[in-house]
Amino acid sequence: MKEHRSALKVALRVAGHLAAIVLIYLMFSFSLFLGLQVDTTYGNIGMVLSAGAALAYVLRFIRNR
Repeated sequence: MKEHRSALKVALRVAGHLAAIVLIYLMFSFSLFLGLQVDTTYGNIGMVLSAGAALAYVLRFIRNR
């Protein structure tokens, strides 16, 4: 029973990391859309925000290891 909980915990952790990476990618691609189609200022702001989100995710991931 304990192995089942451990496997479930690992699966949820992997799913959480995958969801975070997908959301950061969507944020990045939306900032590209804003920069190329709407206004370059919005694209630059989006790039800074998505880079900050990626950096925060990586630093949190490294800190937990």
